[in-house]
Amino acid sequence: MIKNYIKTALRSLTKNKAYSFLNIFGLAIGIVCAALIFLWVEDEVNYDAVNLKKDRLYLVKENQKYDTYVFTHSSTPGIMAPELKETLPGIANACRTSEGQETFLFSQGDKSVYASGKYCDPSIFSMFTLPFIQGNASSAFSQYHSLVITEKTSKKFFGNEKNVIGKTIKVDNKQDYAVSGVVKDLPANSTLQFEWLMPFQIHLDNSPWLKSWGNNNTTTYVELKPNTSFAAVNNQMLDYIQRHEPKAIGHMFLFGMNDWRLRDDFKNGKMTGGGRIEYVHLFTIIAWIIMLIACINFMNLATARSEKRAREVGVRKVLGAGKNALIFQFIAEAIFMALLAAGIGAMLLVLVLPGFNLLVEKQLTLGLDKPTHILTLLGIAIICGLVAGSYPALYLSSFRPVAVLKGIKLKD
Repeated sequence: MIKNYIKTALRSLTKNKAYSFLNIFGLAIGIVCAALIFLWVEDEVNYDAVNLKKDRLYLVKENQKYDTYVFTHSSTPGIMAPELKETLPGIANACRTSEGQETFLFSQGDKSVYASGKYCDPSIFSMFTLPFIQGNASSAFSQYHSLVITEKTSKKFFGNEKNVIGKTIKVDNKQDYAVSGVVKDLPANSTLQFEWLMPFQIHLDNSPWLKSWGNNNTTTYVELKPNTSFAAVNNQMLDYIQRHEPKAIGHMFLFGMNDWRLRDDFKNGKMTGGGRIEYVHLFTIIAWIIMLIACINFMNLATARSEKRAREVGVRKVLGAGKNALIFQFIAEAIFMALLAAGIGAMLLVLVLPGFNLLVEKQLTLGLDKPTHILTLLGIAIICGLVAGSYPALYLSSFRPVAVLKGIKLKD
């Protein structure tokens, strides 16, 4: 029976080439538009997912009150991180990094290139997921002038050399640094981005004013111990600076990694719950509206063509085909066409994705090697087929055989 349905569907498609092209290609365009949006949404909601400790990593933020307004920022005192680890029992680890990106001129042999990175504590390697390709986390900053670089930066400096540990690079034509580790390149949807890392102690020694509790120019991250109460630790953070600097106006709190990208919106010192998550919700709704419009267009074309299928329905009913069998046949045809549209849509995605990446400034991939992407594409096609084919199937299968054979379109 299924074989006969497939033959009937193929015969119908080849017999009505213009209709088939419009219906399949129209649905394919809808799938492409929706898929591009869903790829963008997936990238946003999976931000920082590379970090295995994502649920326990927090950024320390500060609220400072000025007259009637509270300003929220992430600058913290440079000496706070070690103190947090030592004095608050719920904190498993803490890490400091310099703010923003530091850009230096790196010279190695006859090569001179600019690269951006951060000063950081060695604890960053155990808190964030930074797999080492060469070297290891325990000895990464064992020397004062150590340098950890990414795989891409290593190729920029040393080409395709397999082992670069111990090689020296001159920074800003002043000081030689020894490469102590090479880590995997970070994905584009990672908050932490760098080409190199250097020991934070160098930054601290070059900026002695950072050792004051009254100066904020450092980013601080903390890792909570498993099963630790976030609320309890957050309450202890509230007046933490005042214990060391009574006149300080800033009050600290913890901001979870799960919210860094999507919900980083604060108003008057309080988290609003807004941010990029609003765009994620908006574009998700738009994607489903596009799919609904594509399905309605598919449905309308199928219904408009019902005149040509009426006699077929009449003949089948006269030969004993039941209404349920006809409904199944037409829905199966719709799903078959939707699967063809999904296949064409996948090919179109390969063509348009590079341009879309330029538009949204991302590095999205179709990811057909991922089972979830394949299942999602198939799921969209099947849902579209069911939705788009349901009304035409019910409409066509309701024709009265005697009436349609006489040329009168009447329903049961």
